[in-house]
Amino acid sequence: MHEIITISVSQRANHLTTQFFNCQEEALPNTDPKDSVDPSIYLNPTIDQVSRTVSYAPRALLWEAKNGFGSLGQYQYIPDTQDYHFTENAQNPTDVNVITTQSPIERSEYQKALDFNPYELPPLTIHNTKYWSDYAKLIFGPKSFNSLQNWYHKVDSPNKPDYQNLGQSDFNTFEQGVQEFDECKDDFFDTNLRLMLEQADTLQGVNLVTDLDSGWGGFSSQLIQELRDELPKSTFFTFGFNEPDMFSGSKQSNNITRNKIKSTLQLREDSDLFFPLFADIEHLSNWKIGGQNCRLLDTVASVIAQRNMNQRRSMDHLVQCLSDDDQLRNVITSMYDTNVDYDYSYHPRVIQWEKTSRKIEDYHEFAYCLINRTGSDEIAIGEEEEENKPSKHKDIRELFTTKFKPSDTIPAEYTEKELKSIKMITSEKSRDVFKNWNMYVSRMFKLDEDREELKDETSNLASAYETGYYDDEDSGDDDI
Repeated sequence: MHEIITISVSQRANHLTTQFFNCQEEALPNTDPKDSVDPSIYLNPTIDQVSRTVSYAPRALLWEAKNGFGSLGQYQYIPDTQDYHFTENAQNPTDVNVITTQSPIERSEYQKALDFNPYELPPLTIHNTKYWSDYAKLIFGPKSFNSLQNWYHKVDSPNKPDYQNLGQSDFNTFEQGVQEFDECKDDFFDTNLRLMLEQADTLQGVNLVTDLDSGWGGFSSQLIQELRDELPKSTFFTFGFNEPDMFSGSKQSNNITRNKIKSTLQLREDSDLFFPLFADIEHLSNWKIGGQNCRLLDTVASVIAQRNMNQRRSMDHLVQCLSDDDQLRNVITSMYDTNVDYDYSYHPRVIQWEKTSRKIEDYHEFAYCLINRTGSDEIAIGEEEEENKPSKHKDIRELFTTKFKPSDTIPAEYTEKELKSIKMITSEKSRDVFKNWNMYVSRMFKLDEDREELKDETSNLASAYETGYYDDEDSGDDDI
């Protein structure tokens, strides 16, 4: 086995992770050797020798603000929200002072139905999916849950926790995340991560899912640095959510762009592949964003976990396909779902650096990977293949994997059309992103100690994603 641990950081990231593991649960009954996944890659099996049954728990570590787990507690399901203070010489419960620290969060109707009547589950809507735990199907292990020390979840603004629940300061800067991580890291690495690693025979890598535009970005940047030191031989894929900003046509605060730049640069450096997801917060809830992007995450994951060994590929194979061993070009520009005409990436939405009429398809393509989700590649592995007919598998960048079997928790609009294939590309379009960021750093990071370092890094990345001759001039001069 080559297990993969999923580390999910933030409320939005946990919605995506929950949708992914719900799909893993949906796939458990399928044991077709040519069109199913090995559940032990992403799930930890526990065998009951008496009843001769097996149960599965996600190989996942989830980070949340306090109260962000909803009705799920560390030991499933409802956390105890009372403090018990025993009086001196207390002999029975009547001598105990009970102080309620917060109102308990009621379990969702969907969760109740899973326990008592799983054949008649209530429909999910944006109103009953405020928490990812409202529709999580698999039971996470008690050491999967990790909580911030100083920040509390807000139902009306779930992606920006509140400091000490005072309603005065949001978790919205890179530096806040860095500081918070320093206060949280010891228990995580000494206890929870250690236990997760002990449950894996041969760890292949880590999927990190996070937000980039808030304090979660700074938190994740520190987290992945520590993980790299802890797991130097593992492969890291980072899936980072980008909210709309000034470069994608939205009027958002400067903090969003500042956090996005710092978080992306640090996470990209410590990742083998970086997936810049787009979070359409102006039109979709976290539940819908998770269901939408699950099509991509599940596709990447299925290539690595499928039972068909003729088609299974490692995380390192995907790294080779998409970066050609160029560490500067490990950011995937485009992640295109061919059947629904949708790109999951933030990069194609960024305005062009040069004022030209070039379209996305006109940008130079450095590398790509096409993942087909039509089941087994019969031409490549079937006996009917003609002796002299070229095999599709001779192109190492064209991969085949299992059919997508979505969970019923994914919104209907993302399951109506079959998922046929996803093409991932690293292209010249990413140059626009890093050129814009270089200009922004030059203009807006006047007092930042790392300003020159960030300018150099964005400039180097822009150069890595360009080809041919350019006659443009940087407008990010210091005197502007």
